[in-house]
Amino acid sequence: MSSAVYGSLRGVGRRLRVAGDRGSVTSEMVVFVVPFLIVMAMFVVFCGRAASVAIDAHAVASAAARAAADAPTPATARTAATRAANAMASGSRFNCTATTDTGQFRRGGSVTVRVACVMRMDDPGLPGVGATKTANASATEPIDIYRAGT
Repeated sequence: MSSAVYGSLRGVGRRLRVAGDRGSVTSEMVVFVVPFLIVMAMFVVFCGRAASVAIDAHAVASAAARAAADAPTPATARTAATRAANAMASGSRFNCTATTDTGQFRRGGSVTVRVACVMRMDDPGLPGVGATKTANASATEPIDIYRAGT
């Protein structure tokens, strides 16, 4: 056989072998890569929600401490902090409880509020993820020395 004919026959065989494997990469992508990408997307959602509850807990603690610092007495400071925490958490995905330390409640003193916010984490349906996540935060606000009262 001449080399030109042999070369053209060799090319036909190579094209036939390649044509039989065509599309296998696409099916491997669907079977292996797509489920991995779905799990990674769910993990990103979970991490975002976990970070969100921590950020929200700090915001609730700050708002509650500001409300407590503006109150005229220690008793009303505790009530104001609880109301502020409930107002911030109402209509959201989490529940918060506030604990107010009024030991330094005087002009020029400070008030500290600690909050514990609990958020449901089982909504996305990730296997092995706990049902709730608790984020703790605290905030301290100074009490104005020029205010009326105490």
